[in-house]
Amino acid sequence: MKRVPGAPAYAARTPPQRVEPDEDAVVRLSAAPCDGGTTATGRVVLEVGGERIPVEMTVPAGSVAVEDVLPILHGLSSLFATRATARAEADGREISCRAGCGACCRQLVPVAPAEARALARLVEAMPEPRRERVRRRFDAALDTLEPLGLMERLDQNHDDRQVIARDYFAAGVACPFLEDEACSIHADRPLSCREYLVTSPPDLCAALAPGIEKVVLEARPSLALLNADLRDGWLPLVLSLVQDAQAPPSPRDRPAAEILKQVIGGL
Repeated sequence: MKRVPGAPAYAARTPPQRVEPDEDAVVRLSAAPCDGGTTATGRVVLEVGGERIPVEMTVPAGSVAVEDVLPILHGLSSLFATRATARAEADGREISCRAGCGACCRQLVPVAPAEARALARLVEAMPEPRRERVRRRFDAALDTLEPLGLMERLDQNHDDRQVIARDYFAAGVACPFLEDEACSIHADRPLSCREYLVTSPPDLCAALAPGIEKVVLEARPSLALLNADLRDGWLPLVLSLVQDAQAPPSPRDRPAAEILKQVIGGL
């Protein structure tokens, strides 16, 4: 499967002098302990756009799987999205994305293997009859894609992702988690969804038409995770349940700090 290009380097804007952050500015993120275990807490300082952002992270102790630290990466994505939103609004550009707008939810959503496994666990933990309804939507999506030959292309990933994305969108397959044009797993949505922000009219996203004005984030944890978790390559969200059923159990073989160091270092 294709390696996804790494995230671009931060824009270098050096302020006249560096202002050290105060304790009130610390961003605190946490991930739940594994199987009732313990946690460990550490801190990093991100230098973004000439600004120093202290981030305190509480993570499961011991060896973990990549998906065990996804809540930390969710928080980082939301941090960069919030900063990007503030910059856009300061420039007089209003973010079009809001609750109830599912205009982008028929586009191809690339996820890392760890995200696919986490989504499968999320579905498995849903109460009935919701779990069965969501599973049926996944099955319906695959039934639509199979006759079009998209399943093989998505699984093999031998085409350019942008080409696949266009053909996928033309198939009109809605995200299985889309309900009443809103994300039903908003708190657990994939990184790429968190980082998709536009200031153009929603109907452009709904038609995947030229003129979509995306908001540029200073860093994209989604790309950093894809490059750090490429044992199986990226895959579309709709294949999450299939991938989970076919793949071996996710190994808990690295400390959380090691995984996060690799991902954050890839920003």
